[in-house]
Amino acid sequence: NTPSSSRGETSSSAASRLVAAAFFSSLRRMGTLLGASIASRTRPASTESTEISISSPIGAYPDIMSNPELKWETSRQTDIGLDARFLGNRLGFTFDWYEKKTLDWLVQPTALGIWGTGAPYVNGGDIKNTGIEVSVSWNDRVGDFTYSVSANLAHNRNEVLRIANGNGLIEGTAGILAQNTTSFYRAEEGHPLGYFYGYQTAGIFQNRDQIDNYISPATGQPIMPNAKPGDVIFVDRDKDGSITDKDRTSIGNPYPDITYGLNIMLGWKGLDFSLTGYGVAGNQIARSYRSGTDKPYDNYTTEMLGRWHGEGTSNRLPAVGGSSINWQYVSDLYIEDGDYFRITNITLGYDFKKLFPRLPLSKLRLYGAVQNPFTFTKYSGMDPEIGYGGGDNWATGIDLGYYPGSRSYMVGLNIEY
Repeated sequence: NTPSSSRGETSSSAASRLVAAAFFSSLRRMGTLLGASIASRTRPASTESTEISISSPIGAYPDIMSNPELKWETSRQTDIGLDARFLGNRLGFTFDWYEKKTLDWLVQPTALGIWGTGAPYVNGGDIKNTGIEVSVSWNDRVGDFTYSVSANLAHNRNEVLRIANGNGLIEGTAGILAQNTTSFYRAEEGHPLGYFYGYQTAGIFQNRDQIDNYISPATGQPIMPNAKPGDVIFVDRDKDGSITDKDRTSIGNPYPDITYGLNIMLGWKGLDFSLTGYGVAGNQIARSYRSGTDKPYDNYTTEMLGRWHGEGTSNRLPAVGGSSINWQYVSDLYIEDGDYFRITNITLGYDFKKLFPRLPLSKLRLYGAVQNPFTFTKYSGMDPEIGYGGGDNWATGIDLGYYPGSRSYMVGLNIEY
C-alpha cells in the first residue's frame, strides 16, 4: 500500500480535496465568503467523495440606508480679535469675538425597527455658535523674585437655527439613562443642541391623603390617582389633569455659561513653583448609575440610603420598588449642576546649579509634581468633567458612570549641559 492508500485515500479523492481547497482559497481571496463556515473532509476510498458543509448563508447587507440627496456639511466663521501688550510687556491682554455657523449639519436620526438597518445620514439643519474669549496676564520681577499670573474666560452660546423636518426638532435616543427611560435630549430650533428635556417634579408623595388632594383645577379630579406613597409628584404643566408627554419641558443645558482657567508661576533664586487649573460654570449634567431594572436587590450608590422609606423620610428620592414611572419618566431628579474648578497641576522644583555654581552643568533641577490633586464641585457624581453623549454623537453632558480622572504623583530630574 502506498502511504495515501494506507490513510484510506485514493489519488482521485486527494485530487478532489486539493481542487476544493484551491477553489475555496480563491473565493476567500475574492472576499465572497462573508461569515460562512466551510469545512471539507474526505471519506474512505470506497466513497471517493468530498463533502462541503455551509453552516450559514453567504451574503451581505448595507449597514445604513443610502441618501442620494446628501450634501457636505459646511461652516462659516467670523473672528474679530485684539492682542495687546502694555507697561514694557508686563501686562498682556487678548480678546476674541467669533460667530460660527454650521450649515447642512450631518446627523443620523433614530432608525425605525421595521427598516432592518441603520438610518441614513441626512442634512439635519443649521447650528450657530457665538462667543467671546478674554485673557489677561501679568509678569514681573522684584529682585530675585519673579512671578507670572494669567487668567482666561470664555462664553459660548449654542443655538439650533433650523431643523430640516416638519417638526422642527430631532428627538434623542430613549433608554440611555436606564432601561425603558424616556428620551431626554433634543435638537430643537431656538434651543441649545442636545438640551435636556423632561418632567418637572414637586417632591414625593408622603401619604394617601396627599395623593387624593393633588387635584386638577381643570377637572376637579386627582392628577395622579394611581400613585402610591413614596412616588414622585410630577408637575402637570399643561393643566389638563393628567401627566402626559406634553408636560415635558426644558430641564437643563449641558453647555456651560462660562469656562475659565488660571496659571500661576513663581520663582525665587533656584526655587520654582507653578499651578494650573480650569473650570466651568452654568451647565447641567444628567446622571444615572442605575443598572436599569429597579429591583430592590440591584446595586445602587449610597445615595439611595436617602430614599423614601416612610412618611417624612425623603422629599426628593422615591421609594425603591415604587411605580415604574418614578425613574422611567426622565425628570429633574436626574439633573444636577455641573460647576467645578479643577487644579490640574502643582509643581515644585529646585535648580541645584544655583546652590553649586561650579557644577559642570547648566541646569540640575529636581522637581515633584501632582496632577489633578483637587477638584472643587458640588456635583455628586464621580467626575463633573463629562463629555459622554449617550446614544447620539451630538449629545453631551451625560454621566453613566464615566471613569474619573486619576491623580498622579511624579518626581523628576532635569539635566542640561
